[in-house]
Formats: sequence, C-alpha cells, structure tokens
Amino acid sequence: MTAAQGSGPLSIHWRMLTASATVGALSSIVKIAGAAKIVITARYFGTGDGMDAFLVAFLLPAFVADVIAGSLTPSMVPLLISAEGRGDVVRVARSAAGIALLFLTMAALALGVAAPVLIRVLASNFPPAKIALTIQLQWFLLPWLPAAALISVWRAFLNSRGHFAIPAIAPLATPLMTLLALWASAARFGPYALCLGTLAGVVAECGLLAWAVFRLGGPLRPTWSGWTPDIAEIRRRYVPLVAGVLASSSAVVVDQAIAATFGNGAVSVLAYGTRVVTVLVGVAAAATGTAALPLFSRLAKESGSRVRTVGAIYVGGIFLAGIPLAVLLMRYSAPVVRVLLEHGAFTAGSTEVVSEIQRFALVQVPFGLALALMIRLAVAMNRSSVLGRVAVIGFVVNLACDVLFARWLGIAGIALSTAAVQAVCLLVLAGAVFTGKRGFVG
Repeated sequence: MTAAQGSGPLSIHWRMLTASATVGALSSIVKIAGAAKIVITARYFGTGDGMDAFLVAFLLPAFVADVIAGSLTPSMVPLLISAEGRGDVVRVARSAAGIALLFLTMAALALGVAAPVLIRVLASNFPPAKIALTIQLQWFLLPWLPAAALISVWRAFLNSRGHFAIPAIAPLATPLMTLLALWASAARFGPYALCLGTLAGVVAECGLLAWAVFRLGGPLRPTWSGWTPDIAEIRRRYVPLVAGVLASSSAVVVDQAIAATFGNGAVSVLAYGTRVVTVLVGVAAAATGTAALPLFSRLAKESGSRVRTVGAIYVGGIFLAGIPLAVLLMRYSAPVVRVLLEHGAFTAGSTEVVSEIQRFALVQVPFGLALALMIRLAVAMNRSSVLGRVAVIGFVVNLACDVLFARWLGIAGIALSTAAVQAVCLLVLAGAVFTGKRGFVG
C-alpha cells in the first residue's frame, strides 16, 4: 500500500491500523530476537566484567547514533511527504544522506580520540584492566556510526513512501548476527564477539535497506546539492529534535554511570532488569509511532484541530492499554527472569536482583508508550522546538531522581526514575501540543 492511497476518515484509520499491525508484528520478531540475544549473552557472560565492559563501551556509540542519526528519520519524513509530486524527494534525501554521513564519520573519529578520557569518567570505579578492555571494545564499535547515517535516511525515505515492512524487519540482522558471533567465537574472543556481531548486523541492515530503496529508485548515493530551502527546513526540524534526543539519551548515560558506582555487575543487572520494558515499549512505539507519523503529518496539513483530536485519542488509548499490561508483568516478574535468564553464568542470586529491578522498571510502560506517540504528534504538528525544552526538563528530573531514588532503593531506584521522567515529559509535552501554547516549557 502506498502513502497516496485513500483519503477518507475510514481509509486513514484503516491504513493506520494495518500499518501498525505490520510494523508491530515485524518489530515483535526483531525484539524477540533481541531478547533471545540477551538470554544467550547472559549464559555466556552473566553479570561479569566482560558484560559490564561491553555495555559501557556500547553506550557512547549508541548515544551518538541516537542523537545524530536517530533524529534524522522523524525530521525528514514530513518534508519528504510534502515534496511528493515536486520531483525533489530523491535529491533532498541524497543531500541529507551526505550531511549525515559526514557528521557521523566526524563523530566516530572524535569519539575514538576521546574514548580513554570518556570511559574513565563513565566507569570511574572500574579497575584499570577493565577500563582498558572497555576502551578497546568501544574502538571496535565505531564503524557502526557512518552506517547509521545511511540507515536513518533510507528508513525515512521508505516510511515516507508508505513502505514500513522492510525498515521494521531490517534491524533483525543485528541480533541474528550477534547470536551467530557468540556461537562461533564467544569462547575464543569473549566480549569482542558481541562487537563483531553488532557490526555484522549493521552491515546486513544497510544492505537490506539499500535493496529496498533501490527498487523504488531512491537515494543510494549521498550527494550535496547546496543549502536549498528543503535542506534548511530539515535543519529547522532537526536541530530542536536533536536537542530533545540529546537530553533524553544523556539520561541513559547518566543511569549507567550511576549504576557503575555500585560495583562489579551493577551495570549488567540494570541492563537485564530493564530489558523487558525496552522490548515492550520498543515494539509498541515502533508499531504505532512509525505508522502514526505519516498519518499525523497528513492530518496536520488538513486541520490542526483534527490532528489534535486524533492524536489525543491515540495517546490516551495507548496509555490506558499499558496499565494492565504493566501490572501483569510486575506480578510475574521473577518467573519471567527465571525462565529467560537463569542459565549458565546467570545464577539464582542474579535472578532475585534483576526481577526486583524489573518490577520498578515496568512502572514506565504506560508513560513510555504514550510519550513515544506524543513525540510523533509534536513533530507532525511542526512543534519540534518544544521537544528540546521538554527533554532538558526530563534530563534534570532524571538526574535528580537517579540520585534520590538510588539512595533509597539502590539500582532499582535508577529504573524507577525513568518512569518519573517520562510522566513529567508526557504532561509537559501534552500541555504544549494540545493547548497550542508553550505551557511549562515556554
């Protein structure tokens, strides 16, 4: 189904439903594979030093990819949709790919140079040998960043054309390649096998997206056509979105840095304890958010009041749906962790700690689902400038809650603080979007 099909209310909502179902089903496969990767990884490494080192090494490349590349897709989709029929879609996408590739390559080089200093700051309690291992693992991961630039542009192009299936299933490559790398080389290379699997997965994802874009005559070759009005519009949407993602992603860095102060294994148990929430929110956010952004963008072009009404229905509905799901998973937190993770190097003692962290992490489910959809609504309504201020508020709240809750509940408090942050951001952003005012962020 193409983006241009259908124009009536029933057709619009039917496209939203079918696209959400498609993305949700495929994203579920990806997340299940990701969960399987965590299960196998726990068997190999448990909560030991190797896993701690990989998680901290992975943190900064993931942060940079989220901030620079991840912000590009949602900022491009509305513009590519508006460029339909003008013959400028491919040219605009190629220029955006050229800029993104340049920035991510420069970021990779800068991160490589700064790695020894940054790792010592993030993991100040690690012993010297563990810090050295973490630095080496991060250097191994840096080629991921230039590839992330192409992935973000190609995904935006496909989504803007109403093609959701390939972008949704392409990330499956990373957990599959990681599982293969663990099976083939974990005994010999230890945590380096995780880096190898990650890079192989990114390359495979690039290849699959490139094939899909090529079939549509899309922008495979990055170029630069000058600072056109379209590129200026992308920048106008992109910069505040980057500010928002920067603040929100920085919260993850803060979480793991504070967890590292609790000693060996603390970073690992936090990662394991928040994994179910990450999978759950990730699947639902990908399903609804990916399909909702083009829908909201088209409705915003027609009527501001209509897009607010539709957005309120979707945001409220997904929030309410998330409450019973969170309660159910809290009730069975320990059995879930025991079945999924308690094998090999992951002991019964680890299960007790991780299941408690998971209960507190699950509080964020309804807030995380609603916030993911609300962000798409703000982007579609050209309210991206609000996101930066909301995220700064979220970062401040996260830092305060991390320190306060960690003193009160230990590592579990770090997981709980995320729910508080999402609740605050959801309220502030809803006030700005649905009233048409800057509200608390003005």
